[in-house]
Amino acid sequence: MPSRPSLVFLAACLVAGVARAEEPVLVSITGPLVGRVGDRVSFEVELVNRAGQPLQKLRVIDYFDAGFHHEASTSPIEQKGTIDLAPGTARRMTLDFLLDEPGRQCHRVAIIDQSQRNLGGAQHCVEVQPNPNFVPPAAAPPSTVNVPPPAITAPPPSVIPPPSKTADAAPAIELDLTGPAEVLGGDVVRYVAIVKNNGTAASKPAQLEFSWDEHLSPLEASEGYQLTGNRVTWTIPAIEPKAAQERQINLRAEAPAGAFRDTPPARSCVRAVLSGLTGGSMLADDSCVGIASTTPRPRLRSPSEAGLRLTLADLDDPVKSGDATTLVCTVTNGGPAPSGPLDVVVLLPEGAKMVGDPIPSRVRVESSRVSFGSVAALPPGGRQAFEVTYRLPASGTGKASAIVTGSDLEGSLERTCQTTFLEP
Repeated sequence: MPSRPSLVFLAACLVAGVARAEEPVLVSITGPLVGRVGDRVSFEVELVNRAGQPLQKLRVIDYFDAGFHHEASTSPIEQKGTIDLAPGTARRMTLDFLLDEPGRQCHRVAIIDQSQRNLGGAQHCVEVQPNPNFVPPAAAPPSTVNVPPPAITAPPPSVIPPPSKTADAAPAIELDLTGPAEVLGGDVVRYVAIVKNNGTAASKPAQLEFSWDEHLSPLEASEGYQLTGNRVTWTIPAIEPKAAQERQINLRAEAPAGAFRDTPPARSCVRAVLSGLTGGSMLADDSCVGIASTTPRPRLRSPSEAGLRLTLADLDDPVKSGDATTLVCTVTNGGPAPSGPLDVVVLLPEGAKMVGDPIPSRVRVESSRVSFGSVAALPPGGRQAFEVTYRLPASGTGKASAIVTGSDLEGSLERTCQTTFLEP
């Protein structure tokens, strides 16, 4: 059995097993991708409990960029009250914003429990285009009436007001996660998270976490990481204004078992969550990749190569016209492996009338064609018989055929059987 890959931080080595897990709450956001300054936009957020157990007292928090304006509050906004989700159930809610700055504006929904543990999240971004006709609600048009300025009288020194204070300096943190869109199984996938401070004051230290889906396994990470299951975390130090910190991880892409070159790529995602920011807020971003298999689809075997044998015989020959005979079709697997699903068809002579029920009885009859449909795979040494009874109304020779095909086989097996029908 192959050993799991080890995780190193670009200069050191750490052997660690990886637990495959998914976030307990699946979060999806549906909304517009493009808008203009001044537009009011709505986003539908759906939460799905995929933890397999009840989740109680969940907090729903929305963090949004400066280009989003909410009438109730600045970022972040927490939904009033908490949410309980039974296993497999979903909850929907709507978020409304006003777009008031051009550029790429994003908002992020995070689900946390009462212990501040992150249970899921998602991000949605809107490309906001300028709108020269938009007037912000707070702005009033300039007056066209000429009003003389008031006389300026200097107050006595004792009442001269102190100089006004400038706006308080504050950090403005941005998180961006990048990775490839599609790779081949076995490739090394590199994900880079950039944490940038666009504000006017240094940020405080924060925690950056990477987590990933199945079909990805860790190889390398930036120095200073801590690995727990399928999650890697770093402590991000304080970031000065206009400066940035970068962390990366290299993951091995693994195509799913049973996938081939002609099957669709498997989709796996990596998520980055930055927590511990000023005011207890969090930032999140994700990047998903399609993993294509490099395995060619195996060549299909012919029934003979698979070791299948087919016989077709009548139980009564000759018979009187108007009397019946029974055809017995037998399929035997003499090969070393299971046959795969089979389809068995018996073609009766022209003018024949089927008598009674075939064995097995679940068939589809179309004129003289009797189809036994999909038959379970025969194990090595396995055997199965199929019986159809019929009669001919006149004397002569009745020629019947049996055909066996399979989804794992190339070509077919065919046998014929002739029965003589005599004058009464």
